[in-house]
Amino acid sequence: MEWLRFFLRGTIFLNFRLLKTRASQIIFFSINYLSSHPMKSFVRSLPLVLFLCFEISNADLDRHPQQERELALECPVDDFNVPGNDESPTEGFFDGYSQGAHGRSFVERIRSKPESYYQKLLDNVIMFLCDVEIASERCVEEDSPYAAKDWLDSACVKAADYECPSGFCERASNCYWNSVHEGQNRTTRFEIDAYEKAAQALYGTNASYVREIGQPALIGCVVSSLLFLFWVVFFVGRYLCCCLWDPLGRVCFLCSAIPKKDGYKMCQHIIVPVFLYLLTLMGIIAAGSLAFVGNEDISVALSNTFTHADGLAEDLSVFLGRSKVPLENLHTVVEDAAIDAKSIFDGTKHVKDDAMDIVKSFAGYLHLHSEGLTEIDAIRQFNSASVGFEEKVIPITQNVQGMLDTLKVDLFEQVDSIKGSISNALYQLESFELMVTNWQGIINDYEGKELGIRDVRRAAVMMLFVVSIFVASIGFIGIIIWKRRVCRCSSLVIKATGFFSALLGSLSLIVASAFLCASFVLYDACQTSSLVIRDFEPIVGDRVSPGANACFNDTNLAVAFNITERMNFQQKLDDGLREIAKVNITEQFVFVATPLSDIELMVEKLSFTALSAMNKATAANQILCPFNDTYTVDTLTKPWELKRDIMVTPYIIRNNMGLPTPYRRFAEDPETYLSRIYNKAGACSAPTSCCMKYSSTPPTVCESNIYADCDHGANCAYPCESLKAGIVEGYKQFVIIRQKELAMIADLGLSCPLNTNDDFDDTCPTQAFRHQYDNATLFTQMSVYKSKIIGATDDLVGLTTTSVGDAMIEVEDFLCTMNVSFVERRYEGVRKDICVTLFGGVAQINWALWFLGIFLEMVAVIAHVIAVRVKGVSEKEAAAAKLLSDGGRRSFVRRAKLY
Repeated sequence: MEWLRFFLRGTIFLNFRLLKTRASQIIFFSINYLSSHPMKSFVRSLPLVLFLCFEISNADLDRHPQQERELALECPVDDFNVPGNDESPTEGFFDGYSQGAHGRSFVERIRSKPESYYQKLLDNVIMFLCDVEIASERCVEEDSPYAAKDWLDSACVKAADYECPSGFCERASNCYWNSVHEGQNRTTRFEIDAYEKAAQALYGTNASYVREIGQPALIGCVVSSLLFLFWVVFFVGRYLCCCLWDPLGRVCFLCSAIPKKDGYKMCQHIIVPVFLYLLTLMGIIAAGSLAFVGNEDISVALSNTFTHADGLAEDLSVFLGRSKVPLENLHTVVEDAAIDAKSIFDGTKHVKDDAMDIVKSFAGYLHLHSEGLTEIDAIRQFNSASVGFEEKVIPITQNVQGMLDTLKVDLFEQVDSIKGSISNALYQLESFELMVTNWQGIINDYEGKELGIRDVRRAAVMMLFVVSIFVASIGFIGIIIWKRRVCRCSSLVIKATGFFSALLGSLSLIVASAFLCASFVLYDACQTSSLVIRDFEPIVGDRVSPGANACFNDTNLAVAFNITERMNFQQKLDDGLREIAKVNITEQFVFVATPLSDIELMVEKLSFTALSAMNKATAANQILCPFNDTYTVDTLTKPWELKRDIMVTPYIIRNNMGLPTPYRRFAEDPETYLSRIYNKAGACSAPTSCCMKYSSTPPTVCESNIYADCDHGANCAYPCESLKAGIVEGYKQFVIIRQKELAMIADLGLSCPLNTNDDFDDTCPTQAFRHQYDNATLFTQMSVYKSKIIGATDDLVGLTTTSVGDAMIEVEDFLCTMNVSFVERRYEGVRKDICVTLFGGVAQINWALWFLGIFLEMVAVIAHVIAVRVKGVSEKEAAAAKLLSDGGRRSFVRRAKLY
């Protein structure tokens, strides 16, 4: 039953391979508006591309789970998504002088917090922004874009602890609910009472974020107020307290406005304070320069932020436009593609059926000729051919049949659904384009407003520094002129400088404290943003988060939302075409044809034994039987065509009147012919009663020499008679074996015996094979099937030139346009602008204000010291000046009162 085992094995193998590739039905998507959200105001600030991601995820799809797989798109690299092709950021003229890195570093060191701190802060922000009244509604309408549905069959996901009314589904995850899982209890994202405490945690009076941030400002304000109070007390005490004017009031002499009677040393008491004053003045100028550069950094950061934001809007417009083009083209060609697909898969039933027939014919050949195959030891070759068909040809059949099924099931039968989905998608894309255009207009408006107030901001930032530099410079001018005659009020100028410097110093420290708070808030916002982009699910829910996350982890939207699986007819056809391109069909059939060719050569072994036995007799070349003929298969079937050097037998033929017989044929069959030419006359065993009969009448005297030829007489022996009988019988056996051999060759089909052997009395294939299995030979079936399968593959390869190919290209283009890596790139640009450049600018202004406050306080102190020391001349100095004058030398006494 070897043939039955082979047939069952081949049939099961073929059906298994073909059933595996049954294409799933085309998945189509429909797009719905994102009309509302509990965190709507927050969501609207996200890039609009997230909405497109969300809409695609709402597709009403039906796919086969067994076909589900992750596909990695192989898309060409285009300039649109290549980093480095964005607009070059604006570079500030003072970038080389910026100290933003040091400012940021200092803030980071004093504000460093663990990640858990920022995660808690983000959670509180989410809870604060969450509209609990709306978000806590657990069930939504079944057709709502917020309904939680299964990806496979769009059925509502049901939790174990609650059942929504008919027509309603569980709400997808949001700021209140976690994701719902089939058969499990659903949980809230945070503790319910935590939502009420979120506001208190952010800006309450006890341990809130605002209080924590405000503490440095409060401390700075307190310190500034104390300094201001100190100066008020100082001024009141110095100029209004009478005891301090008493020359004998040594206790308060350091704060007294009265100079020392002995005067001051020029280098130690005058030049050194003046030098310190000059250094503080330079410090104030440096602080102003630092603030100016910081403000320019802010301007550069804002310009680049608007540039990147506008670039994001532009990229979104390009993205939406690029997405529309393949959809519009697909909508145009999909109906023609379905018609072309039908023309390809129509009439291709033979792809599977003919393969089944070949498997059946292999089994039938083994059934009919297993004995002959065994005799020639060709079972191994036959099994090699059958296994070669299973392993080399059947995979091609499977691939081709799978592609044909894809054309039929995934394209032709779904054309209406595809067109409807595409129309809906195009409508939504156009709506998004309008939204992006409006967004771009808003960005431009804000950019224009920012440019309009840029000079105002610069003036506001620099006003305090300019006033401070002016005040300090006036004091320095007063110091310069105190020895000259041009002015008697230098001391008053320096006193006024000290007074205003003290006032401005306190104000600077208060403003610096406020800027420090702003620096902390900006730093915390940048740190929190890193947590946001790590996973958007808590922010936008599990319907949008796959697309939002895809924007920031270099994942194609088509992969993130399994769109590749839903529009997989293009991928299946592409995979099939790649397999076809990799396989040489003719070469694969060679693996089957070669063993069959070997079998045909081996079949001749069947008649070789009989032919060899006959040739031993026909070429015996004995003294009494001088037969010297060697036959082949062809010449034995037509022995008269054997080439001989002579025209007649070299021996006398019995009953032929003592003559040889010609080798030519006399309308004889091979058996009669062989009986004639090998019917040699006898040999005399005795001289008497032995002679040759030369006529029909026997001779009266019948005598001959011993061993002479004879055909009459009692002593005429016939030693070649048994050899002739063996030749004739051997020929008969050869014919039987030869018919079996020719039947095997006829069913095999590499050649047909009817064309080369007149003695073959059957058909190609044999009647037995025709009756039980197929009207074509095994090899003919293979050849025809090879032509058909090559034709089918040519049609499939040629589909790339039809509307089907156009549809495949458009689907691939659409899937490849789902690359949204530009969002992350633009975001990183904006983040760098804000969290690096702008943050650095704010930090520079902050530290410039601190430096300004400190230097102004130093100016106030030094100014009040110098004001006393340059007030006039001491008695000692006046006397010394008079002595110099009496000596005839020129002297100068300052125009000030003597003290």
